[in-house]
Amino acid sequence: MIGLVENKRILLLATLLASALITAALITIMTPTAAATTSRKFEVVSRDGVIELYQDGKLVKTIKAPEGAKHLEVFSGEDGSIYFKFEVKAPPCPGKDLEEKAIEIVKNNPRIQEVIGREYEIVAVATSSRGEPAIVMVKASDGTCYRLTVDLDQGVVESIEKTEVCRIELTSRAS
Repeated sequence: MIGLVENKRILLLATLLASALITAALITIMTPTAAATTSRKFEVVSRDGVIELYQDGKLVKTIKAPEGAKHLEVFSGEDGSIYFKFEVKAPPCPGKDLEEKAIEIVKNNPRIQEVIGREYEIVAVATSSRGEPAIVMVKASDGTCYRLTVDLDQGVVESIEKTEVCRIELTSRAS
């Protein structure tokens, strides 16, 4: 009786092994045709902002990298096309340096401390690319709002006005 059970176990293991081998053979036969078009190896060389793409030692493509590019990925399509994906560092926000300059002028102006006090919060800053003065809205510790007009070229606060609300309303002029 024990010999019969062992024979059934061996028969079951042999059947499982045979089916695994047949499955593996079928997958091996079908896989090379499916993977042949997508398993291309590339070598990428970057020199002075120019990306050179080599395949099997031959130059395949040359492109200029976008300004600020930090990271590059190369993909190939099933139709043989080549795709580039760049990670680009975001350009600085236009006018950000003007905003920082206006804030610095306000912080270093002794007249602001006399009129508003030492404790205040800068709520908003508006600058213009046309050379017009910057507008800085500040809120004093007592809740009073002030509109400051800052001449960025001269580095001075031109005016300090009390306002009802701490916001800047922007209007555009048609040229």
